[in-house]
Amino acid sequence: MIADAMDLVHENSISAIALLQSRFQEQSTLMFMISNLFDPRYAFLFYAPLLYSLDRYTGRKIMWVAVIAEWSNQILKWILHGERPYWWIHETPVYSNTTLPDVQQFKVTCETGPGSPSGHAMVTASVWYILIEALLKRQSTESKGNIFSKIAWAIYTIILAAVSLSRIYIAAHFPHQCVLGGIIGVAVAILVSNLNTDQISRRGYILGSLGLFLSAMSTYAVLRMFGMNPMWSVDRALKWCAKREYVHLDTTPFFSMMRYVGFFLGMGIGLTSQYTHYVSKVNFNMTTKIVCAILAVGICKMYELIKLPMYSTLVFYSMAMASHAILSYIIVALVPYFVARISGLKAKSN
Repeated sequence: MIADAMDLVHENSISAIALLQSRFQEQSTLMFMISNLFDPRYAFLFYAPLLYSLDRYTGRKIMWVAVIAEWSNQILKWILHGERPYWWIHETPVYSNTTLPDVQQFKVTCETGPGSPSGHAMVTASVWYILIEALLKRQSTESKGNIFSKIAWAIYTIILAAVSLSRIYIAAHFPHQCVLGGIIGVAVAILVSNLNTDQISRRGYILGSLGLFLSAMSTYAVLRMFGMNPMWSVDRALKWCAKREYVHLDTTPFFSMMRYVGFFLGMGIGLTSQYTHYVSKVNFNMTTKIVCAILAVGICKMYELIKLPMYSTLVFYSMAMASHAILSYIIVALVPYFVARISGLKAKSN
């Protein structure tokens, strides 16, 4: 009965996707751009370095929420076993006696992880919630309920809707997967927003990284124990993607795991380093903050140009974790320390 109900939901959603692609055919470039700009990787490679450079408190919250959102998204994707539109139409018996719907694939369609909940919607909802909340906290208490607050949350809603629409348009997600991702993303953001991360030690971050890794691997092992293949979606992507070169290892659940584990580990070591201890005693002006932001974001953009070795999946995933750990350490510890030193900023004595 549940399978029949989901088939009905998927079938109606496919009709909506086909209509959306037909009506907005001339806006395809815009849809691709939105989907790319709000890719979860930019929570780590753009929002984290930018916000941490300008406001260390908000930046740390962004890093925490990005890690927790991507971790929970990966776990839920394995558990919920969600289909993606571009392969579901070929696998389902719903269209066995009729013509397949005219659903197009694009270069950005072929995600390899399960479809539910949407990672784009979930991470965007989490990160932008923290951003909007930080922005509103800068307003006076009397003005929090005014028109500015309403405009800010309206923009937040529009961004979430645009991201979800782009993911549906390219046939990477069904609508209900984007809605679910948005709801869970807000819940994760509220949780992290109320979480006190100020006093966590280096040992705590290392154990936390280990916990993230072991919880994900335990989920994988339990699913395997019950006869399920958590990597089933990669096989579907390889089977039904229009072009093999559209399928990339950096969209697999394991790459996501290596990214958030590595980033959290490097972030924790950086936040508890002697460099950050020194920087915490330095008063950065707006100029030095902007210099930090330019350097940090620039380093992350250069990192995107690096091609990880593909001759071995073990080496690929290991390098992914190590590189994200190094990257977050540089963002958190080395860049602010370097800017403080070259700018001649002195640490305040106790």
